[in-house]
Amino acid sequence: MGTRAFLSYNATGAQGSSQDTWKFILVGKAGAGKSATGNTLLGKKEFASRLGARPVTQACRAGSMRWSGREVLVIDTPDFFCPAARDMEACRELNRCIVLSTPGPHALVLVTQLGRYTAEDKEAVKRVREIFGDGAMRHMVVLFTRKEDLAVDSLHDYVRLSDNKDLKGLIAACGDRYCAFNNRATEVERGQQVKELMGIAENMVQENGGRCYTNELY
Repeated sequence: MGTRAFLSYNATGAQGSSQDTWKFILVGKAGAGKSATGNTLLGKKEFASRLGARPVTQACRAGSMRWSGREVLVIDTPDFFCPAARDMEACRELNRCIVLSTPGPHALVLVTQLGRYTAEDKEAVKRVREIFGDGAMRHMVVLFTRKEDLAVDSLHDYVRLSDNKDLKGLIAACGDRYCAFNNRATEVERGQQVKELMGIAENMVQENGGRCYTNELY
């Protein structure tokens, strides 16, 4: 049975369905740092995050913060973007993600590790497109973890000089929206990182007419 056949939850129980609430879904392969990125964004340890042989995040969870007078709901996701994750449990968590993000996300934040955009990342992006549709790319921001590894180079130069054609193609498809996080940053640096991401998101939402992304899933 296909993934979409399981998407039958009633979304009336979703949190913060008002357009006054922006909803960000963290997407990407397991181990890319989605949970740690969510904690950095929220400024608190909302999601379990640690190094391990198996993915730590087993279920969708949401945390919220206030930004410029607006509530922002951040949704952490388990590994249902892996092509092999098509069992009942994965579909149940996908259902939960849809319910939490109803009436639709304002941003899909694709988390990938700096210098490690691999075939697994590429497959995860393909899976995102399968689930949310190609139109979701208009609402996607690429977020690199391990910003500290840039050393003296700028992120812009890293992307511009990269010989990874898949990565460059992804960034182009996302409208050149990207930033980087050091998830071990000091509070001052953390605030600067969050401000940059929120600025990118605000511009993207304006370009999208102030609307969240929605399709037949919602």
